[in-house]
Amino acid sequence: MQAKRINKWLNSSELKNALKVQNILDWLNEDGSITARISSNFKFKLEILSDDIGVAEDEEYLALNITSEEVRIREVILYGDQKPLVFARSIIPNLTSSKGYPGLGKIGSKPLGDLLFQSELFIKTHREFAQFQASSEEVVWGRRTHYLVRGYPLSVMEVFLSP
Repeated sequence: MQAKRINKWLNSSELKNALKVQNILDWLNEDGSITARISSNFKFKLEILSDDIGVAEDEEYLALNITSEEVRIREVILYGDQKPLVFARSIIPNLTSSKGYPGLGKIGSKPLGDLLFQSELFIKTHREFAQFQASSEEVVWGRRTHYLVRGYPLSVMEVFLSP
C-alpha cells in the first residue's frame, strides 16, 4: 500500500476552503482516536505493513524539526468489517521511544492510537491536511498530526481510504 501526497500540506483554515464534503471533514477533524471511531462502527482489524528502523523522507525530518537519522517507521492499515479504511504512517525518532515514552518500542500489534489517547504525556502540537493518490489511483484526503512526548517529537499520518 502506498499513498503519495499530491498537494502541499494545508492548515485548518486552508482545508475549510479546499474541502466542502462534511463526511470527509468529520474524519479529518476527528479529535479522538480513529481506531476507537472505527471500532465503534465496524469490526476493527489492524494489519502491520512494516515496523522497522529506517530512513524517513527529508520532508518528514523537517516537519519533526530533527536532523536526518534512522527512525522507526511504522505503516499499518486499519480495517472496518474487512474493508481497508485508513493507511497510517508513523515516524518515531529513537530519542522519542527511548526517552519520551519507552512503551513506543513495544506496541507490537496494538494500534498506536491506543497509546496516544490513553496517556496524557502525548501532547498534540498541530495537524495538517493534504490530498493523496491512493494505490487504487483514487484521490483521497489525509492528515498528519504532530505530537510531543516529554519534549520529544513524533508524527502520525493517516490517509482516509475511500469508504
